[in-house]
Amino acid sequence: MRRLHLFEFGDQPWFPRLLRDVETAYLATAYRFIGLSRLWAEKILAVLAAGEPAEFLDLCSGSGGPMPLILDELAARGYKAHATLTDLYPNPKSAPHPRVTWLKEPVDATQVAPNLAGVRTMFSAFHHFRPLRAKAILADAFNKRRAICIFESGLGSLRAAFVTLLIPVNVLLLMPFARPFRWSYFAFTYLIPIMPLIIFSDGIVSALRIYSPEQMQELTKDLQAADYAWEIGRIRARGIPDGLPYLIGMPSR
Repeated sequence: MRRLHLFEFGDQPWFPRLLRDVETAYLATAYRFIGLSRLWAEKILAVLAAGEPAEFLDLCSGSGGPMPLILDELAARGYKAHATLTDLYPNPKSAPHPRVTWLKEPVDATQVAPNLAGVRTMFSAFHHFRPLRAKAILADAFNKRRAICIFESGLGSLRAAFVTLLIPVNVLLLMPFARPFRWSYFAFTYLIPIMPLIIFSDGIVSALRIYSPEQMQELTKDLQAADYAWEIGRIRARGIPDGLPYLIGMPSR
C-alpha cells in the first residue's frame, strides 16, 4: 500500500503527558465547533437500527473526542446510549458526561479484551496506525464479531494539508473553551507557545496519513465472511467536496 506515514509528536511514547493532554484537549474542543458529530451520529444511528446495542466502546479517545457530542445527538433521537472511553494513554479526568465512563487502564486498539463490550468506535485516530496495525484493529473486531465504526475528519491529500495552515490560529482561538480548563493549556498555548506549533505539525502529517476508502477496502479484503459485512465510503460534508472517509463493520443479527 502506497501511503505516507510521517512523524507525529502525539504518537511518540516519550511525548510528555502534560503536552499530550493539551493536544487532545484542543481536538476535543474543535469537535464542538466544526459540527461533524451530527453527520457521524447519522451513520451510527443506522448501526443501532440494525440491532446493535446502544453501548459504545470508544478506542483512542484522547481527551474524549466527539463522543459526548455523539451521545447528545443520539439522545435527541431517542437513544440513551452509554460510552466507555479508552486510550493507550488514558485521560480519565476529561470529557465529563453523565453517560460517559473512562477506563483507567491502557487499551491497545489492536487487541481489545473480550470482556470490553459495545460497538467499537474510533474518531480521527485510524490514520495513526501503519497498515499492519490498522488491519489488526479491523481483524480484532472481525474475529470477535464486534461492530466497529471508524470515522476520519479530513482527507488524505495535499489539499487537506493546505487547510491545516489555519491550525495555529485555531489553537489560539479555541483553547480558552477547552473543558475542563487546566492552567497547563493556557501556559503551553500562550506563555510558552509550543503547542500551536506542535499541533500544526501533527495536523499536517495527519492530513497526509488518512486512509482513503480505497485503502480501507484493501485492508478488509482478507476479512470476509457471510456473517460479517463492511460498509466503506465517504460522508458528504459542507465545504468538503470529496467527503470524509468512514468504515463500518457489523456482524449479522
